[in-house]
Amino acid sequence: MAVSVVLVGAGLGLRMGGSVKKPFLPIHGKPIFLHTIERFSQTDVIGEIILVVGEAEIQFLREQWQDVLDACKVKKIVAGGKKRQNSVYNGLCQTRADAEIVLIHDIVRPLVRKEHIEAVINKVRESHAAILAAPMKATVKEAGSDLRIQRTVPRNNLWMAQTPQGFKRELILKVFDQFQDVDREFTDDAQMVEKAGYPVYIVPGTDENIKITTPEDMRIAEALLK
Repeated sequence: MAVSVVLVGAGLGLRMGGSVKKPFLPIHGKPIFLHTIERFSQTDVIGEIILVVGEAEIQFLREQWQDVLDACKVKKIVAGGKKRQNSVYNGLCQTRADAEIVLIHDIVRPLVRKEHIEAVINKVRESHAAILAAPMKATVKEAGSDLRIQRTVPRNNLWMAQTPQGFKRELILKVFDQFQDVDREFTDDAQMVEKAGYPVYIVPGTDENIKITTPEDMRIAEALLK
């Protein structure tokens, strides 16, 4: 069963500060995007990786990293769109037509484990749509506009969505086509699939699979990757 991966990294990364975008920040001498790519390229069942970045970064990647990317199953580098869902769609359209499963992953999650990648793939084979998620550990409070607590939300069935999120290719393209002209921003790909009425299942992950957003996240990732 052919598996394609869309790695999404076309955002501005403004919360990190500085002039270098998040995917290109180094951790232990290697840019974040390369740490992430290697996690997927080392998974045997994955046949190709589509890299989605800002249009301004495409030439730089081709000039500086093409040989490394070729060795890591990166088949295409695609420009992102205005919103995340536009960037994902651009990448999905470039996946192989014979791919049966597509994984969508944030390129700034370099700590995803190989066994979790494989677990998501296996769950998609069974159920058509699955995401990696970590169980909620914190006590969650719901508050009003005045910040007065309204209730404590039971956390037993609460999960923190992560990536990769995996889908049968035919399904995810159908769903993206359905919402192509809808003026709404979806926070993740599974939300779009849920909205279309299809079931999505959770594959339990860990808190280590962080999305690097702030300088504090960088320090955590450096410690974990060490």
